[in-house]
Amino acid sequence: MVLALKKTGYVEPSSVQTAVIPKALRGVSLLAQSATGSGKTHAFLIPLIEKTDLSLSRVQSIIIAPTRELARQTYDFAREFQRFFPKFKVRLFTSESEVSQNAEGLSEAPHMVVGTPGRLKDILVDKHLLNLQGVRSIVLDEADMLLDLGYFDDIEKLFSIVKDPQTMVFSATLKQNLRDELHKFVRSDFEFEGEKTETAAQVRHHLVDIKHADPIEALVDFLAARKPYLCLVFASTKETVEKCFAKLQDQGIDAVFFTGGLGDRARRKAIRLIKDNKYQVIVASDLLARGIDIEDVSDVVSLDLPAEQEFYFHRAGRTGRFGKDGDSWVFYDDDHIDRAKKLLEAGTPFDYLILRKGLLVEDPVGLAPKRKLSMKKAFVNENELKEIKIAKANTRPGKVKPAYKKKRKWAIDKVKRKYRRKAIQKIVREEIAREHKQGEIWKNRGGGDGRK
Repeated sequence: MVLALKKTGYVEPSSVQTAVIPKALRGVSLLAQSATGSGKTHAFLIPLIEKTDLSLSRVQSIIIAPTRELARQTYDFAREFQRFFPKFKVRLFTSESEVSQNAEGLSEAPHMVVGTPGRLKDILVDKHLLNLQGVRSIVLDEADMLLDLGYFDDIEKLFSIVKDPQTMVFSATLKQNLRDELHKFVRSDFEFEGEKTETAAQVRHHLVDIKHADPIEALVDFLAARKPYLCLVFASTKETVEKCFAKLQDQGIDAVFFTGGLGDRARRKAIRLIKDNKYQVIVASDLLARGIDIEDVSDVVSLDLPAEQEFYFHRAGRTGRFGKDGDSWVFYDDDHIDRAKKLLEAGTPFDYLILRKGLLVEDPVGLAPKRKLSMKKAFVNENELKEIKIAKANTRPGKVKPAYKKKRKWAIDKVKRKYRRKAIQKIVREEIAREHKQGEIWKNRGGGDGRK
C-alpha cells in the first residue's frame, strides 16, 4: 500500500488522513469533518482497500456518494489501486442506462461497491443482485449533501440489510441537523473536526464591484484582465450557465459547461473534458461545487452568490486544493451586497476590487455606500458649515466687483473638497482597521501570514 501511494504521488498524509486512517484500520465507526480539498476520499479508500480480503469473492465495503460525478470520481480513485492489487475488484452503480450492464457481470462479486443511493438501493435491496452478508464497512461521502438531497430513506434501507457495519461519515460540514440524522447509523466512536476555515488556507477571497454591469459581460472583461490558468465560473441557475457559455463562445473563448440538466452521456463527456484540461474556462452550476476534484484550478468566479452560504465555500473550495494557492472572486454591485455582508460577518477574509474599463483596481471604500459619496450634503458637519460661512465672509466685496460670485463659489468648493477628503479618509481608515482585524482572525485560525 505504501509503495502504491508513493507511485501515485501520495507521500505525506493530510491532517484528516493522519487522524482517520489508523482508526479506520481498527474498524472504528467515525464522523470526519474537513475542508474541501483536504484528502477525505483517500482517508477512507486506503483503509478499506488495505482491510479487504482479496481471497474472498464477496462485497466487503460500500461507498455511497450523492451524485453520479462524485461516485465515478471515487470509483476512478479506487481503480488506480488495481495496478498494485490485481485481484482487487470494484464496481460502480450509478445511472439508469447501466442497469443491464450492472446485472450482467455480477456472477463474481466485487470487493467494493461505489454508487448513488437510489441505484444502490435498486441493485442491492430491491433486486438482491449481490449478497451483502460479508459487508464490513459502509462510507457516507459528502453526507451533508446526501441529507440535503433527501437520500437518507434509501440509505436507511441499505443499512437495514447490513448487520452492524463499521460506518464512516465524511463531510465538509457537520451541522446539528446532520448529526441528528446520522445517529441512526453511526455509533460515533470517534469524531474528527478539521480546519475551522470553510475552505483551505491557501484560498484568497476577493469581492469585485462590477458597477452594475451585466455579470456575463463583466466576466469577459475579467478573463481578459486576469488571464487565469484554469478558471471555474459558477452561477446559481442552469439558464445563466448556458447563457454565459453561449456568450463566451461568441467571444471566441474556449469553454465547456456543466449543469444537472445535461443527459447522462453529455454529463460524462463534460466531466471527461473538464478533467482532461481541454478548456481554460469551465462554467457550471453548484452541482460541480461538491467534492469534484479538478486539478490546477487557479481561479473560481461566482457570477452571483448562492442562497445557501455554505455553497459559496464549496465553490471556493474547488481551488487552493492540496496545498496549492488559489483565488475566489465574487461579482457584486450596490444592489446585491446582502449575501456578501453575511460572508464578511462569518469571518471570510475578503479584499475589495473594482472591475473598471477592463481593469481590476483596488477599491478603497469596499462595501461602503459609494453613491452617498457624490451627494452634496453627505459629509456636512458643524465645522464644515462654520468654514463655509467664513469663506463667504472673506469673499464678500465691499462693493460689487466683476466675477465675485465665481470667487465665492471657488472658496466654498475648496472647503467642501477638504471635508469630503476627510470623510473618505475616515471610511478608508475604518475599512483598513476592519481588514486588519479580519487578518488577525485569519492568522489565529491558521492562515499563517494573516493576509486579508
